[in-house]
Amino acid sequence: MAIRLLEPADRERWDAYVRSSALSHFGQLTAWKDLTERAYGVPASWWLAEEGGRVTGVLPLFAKGGRAPQFFSAPGGLLADSPEVAAALLEPAREEMRRRNMAWIELRDQKTAWPGLETNDEHVTMVLTLAENAEAQWKAFDAKLRNQIRKGEKAGFERKWNRDAATFHRVLLENMRDLGSPIRNARYYEGALAALGDDAELLVIEREHEAAGVMFTVRHAGTMTDPWASSLRRFFTHCPNQVLYWEALQRAFALGMKRFDFGRSQWNSGTFAFKRQWGAEPVQLHYQYVLGTAKTFPTLAAQKGSLDTVVQLWKKLPVPVAGLLGEPAKRMFPEVL
Repeated sequence: MAIRLLEPADRERWDAYVRSSALSHFGQLTAWKDLTERAYGVPASWWLAEEGGRVTGVLPLFAKGGRAPQFFSAPGGLLADSPEVAAALLEPAREEMRRRNMAWIELRDQKTAWPGLETNDEHVTMVLTLAENAEAQWKAFDAKLRNQIRKGEKAGFERKWNRDAATFHRVLLENMRDLGSPIRNARYYEGALAALGDDAELLVIEREHEAAGVMFTVRHAGTMTDPWASSLRRFFTHCPNQVLYWEALQRAFALGMKRFDFGRSQWNSGTFAFKRQWGAEPVQLHYQYVLGTAKTFPTLAAQKGSLDTVVQLWKKLPVPVAGLLGEPAKRMFPEVL
């Protein structure tokens, strides 16, 4: 087995390996490496394992500086054919972590828990295995969900599939301000669309010529996923979220997808419940750590108290101010998709 850093000539083979696995994430593609390096200024150390000229594993890491320097992975973390390959891929990263006195190596959003690592299982992703066709999927919904979708359709939402990052960003910014969370500027999402090419699309729903809901969709390994989606609160009485997701599901059927991934949630949270009503089932996501100078790994529960004040303050910002401050604030956390 040979372990070495990714070279330009390896990109096609690396991407083919990632795309061939249902356990992978689009963030493990080399185009996402380019986007993250450029958008956040974090250097990449992407390792691959080879046996007999065949790729058998990948470890896409980025280095973050600051008071607690660390390695963090692209979404999807470490992808390998076996625990032995996974352990071999981690060795050079362990050595570099020790040499640079880093806090930890963080492997994010993994569907595999590799043995011998500290593990945080606070998150799941909610995945719907699609029915035979859209009609069968509709019949699988309960009466309450069908009625909500019908209510939204009667409200006259117009659906548009496009690559209009400015409109997408405008809706996302207002909704995330309401939730107390900063986001990147529109150029970042333009860059994400460009990086993912034809596999990415934006969905916008409008009512009376005003954008009410948006979704960023990505097709990868037979699955459509939505890393970012938002609807504006002033439209909630018209059920925009239900219209948004039903339109996305119909698009997934039209494009031959097998699954729809509603994205990451905490167990039994409000978003968990919303996604489960569509028939989505939780798939455990493992955040795994190799500890360096840190004595323990971070958890949402431990961070919650320190973040509460910031969240409440952010909710009070005017939307234009949240837009201006969001860019530098979000750049401080390149490890969060």
